[in-house]
Amino acid sequence: TFLLTNSNWEYTSVAMNFLYHGRKVDEETMKKNEWMDLFDVVVVGSCKPAYLLDKYLSLFRVRPEDGSLLNTDGLFEIEALGENGAQKFLEQGKVFQGGNYQHLTKMLEIDAGE
Repeated sequence: TFLLTNSNWEYTSVAMNFLYHGRKVDEETMKKNEWMDLFDVVVVGSCKPAYLLDKYLSLFRVRPEDGSLLNTDGLFEIEALGENGAQKFLEQGKVFQGGNYQHLTKMLEIDAGE
């Protein structure tokens, strides 16, 4: 399963923690982001509808601890990891910003039509 939203990490984290816990939570609990266990991949700042149309959008890894962004090589990085590349890629973190539908289908190891 995946979460795909146009909202940036900071808002998504607050909103999803509220929905998951059913109330506003303290900062310590919020940093745990327990709601992320519900998803295989979380994509924030997706810029829909461009996410579905522009295959040249860059994919960044989000550090949930502080919201900072790290560059990825996206599809090339997944392929370079070899066998089980998507799994290895997601073991490094499953929260991303931007990218496009090709990144998502590669990370979920699914095929999508045109």
